[in-house]
Amino acid sequence: MQEEYLHYLWRLKRLPLNDLKLIDGRKVELVNSGWHNLDAGPDFFNGSVKIDGIQWSGNIEIHVKSSDWYLHKHQFDRAYDNVILHVVLIHDREVLLNGQAIPTLELKNKIDRVHFEKFDVISNGNDEVPCAQHLKQVDMFNIRQQINVALFQRLERKGEELMKYLKDDVQDRKRALLIALFQSFGGRVNKLPMIELAQIIPFEIIAREKWDVVRVEAILFGCAGLLNIEPEDEYTDQLVQSWRMLKSKYKLPEMNPVSWKFSGMRPYSFPTFRLAQLSALLFHWGMDFKQSIKDKNVVQEFKIAFDKPVSKYWEKHFRFNVLSNKHNSKISENSFQLILINGIAPYLVYLQHLEHDFEYSDNALNLLENIPPEKNNITRSWKKIGVSPKNAAESQGLIELKNEFCNFKKCLSCKVGHEVLEKSNKNNNEEINSEDSLFL
Repeated sequence: MQEEYLHYLWRLKRLPLNDLKLIDGRKVELVNSGWHNLDAGPDFFNGSVKIDGIQWSGNIEIHVKSSDWYLHKHQFDRAYDNVILHVVLIHDREVLLNGQAIPTLELKNKIDRVHFEKFDVISNGNDEVPCAQHLKQVDMFNIRQQINVALFQRLERKGEELMKYLKDDVQDRKRALLIALFQSFGGRVNKLPMIELAQIIPFEIIAREKWDVVRVEAILFGCAGLLNIEPEDEYTDQLVQSWRMLKSKYKLPEMNPVSWKFSGMRPYSFPTFRLAQLSALLFHWGMDFKQSIKDKNVVQEFKIAFDKPVSKYWEKHFRFNVLSNKHNSKISENSFQLILINGIAPYLVYLQHLEHDFEYSDNALNLLENIPPEKNNITRSWKKIGVSPKNAAESQGLIELKNEFCNFKKCLSCKVGHEVLEKSNKNNNEEINSEDSLFL
């Protein structure tokens, strides 16, 4: 039995409310279950119960066993001094607070067996999506609602991550955009080194040297630690010479090249190739679009900015000194969409946090709703069980739902999991007969 399940029962009042008694025999009536606290301290704040007709208000603590109070050392924590009720599955030890026994409600024989067994099967199953076998029972409207909840959680988290990566200067909008773009170019494998590079690149020096594309490339490749090479052609020789001069002139930082991953990747995702594309973007575009970022047609401006030519060297190379067949060096449509999804949408949410203007987050949602859904292992697994995303907003929601809810079996915090569990045939507040209870 998980304590989280007991929280769920208490929060939703899924107990025989007309048949609750304390361990000392006094009748207890649940008036208000309280506010569910997910941080340190009692499990429910500002709850209210009546004990033999007298109303008590305060905090409520829930444990599997009474003795967990001492196991968790609550007796030494003043945050628990205002606990008015101790709710436990099994009462195995008297608990004292300031020398007095805490009123204790034991839930043994008060829990719907069918409901718990369904939860137990779901939470301990091996399906990628725990409720996969039961999804046909769930109203699709509720599934879409949970996808939206997960989407907004994902956008909020990514917007907050940008603030974290900015460290001491959360107001630096250009640096935030740089980090958002670089991490989306890095993909899953090279995301972290791309963020590190975006944090150390001297943006003002790029602006000063932007008259020469080779110098912009030299700053990016050099700061990334990727120009410690023996030049084999005129282009790489120019880069190396420019980097040595710029590094000395501006005292530029340099990353450890081992940070970058090439093994097992498609050549189009190699960090050298991605940095060449980013160099072209920075060279041709000033990244100053304060007014147009609020425009719902902002995608068109990004499309123009990203559709810039890369140095011809990268039409026959994916990394330095390794010749390849001729290929398109511009950003593909699929890559462009992923950059919008993983870079620009979170950046818009960051701006919403910064300026307290919800038009930015509305535009992020509008942006995602007008991009086709992603095709990856997660969206394919959802499609197999009958949930197909209509657009990138829904595919992002499904990715978050899988990674942050399903993978951690957070069924009790999910609208879908809740509906699956409530399909059991016992009403929330109906009295539990002995044959229906979990403990006989």
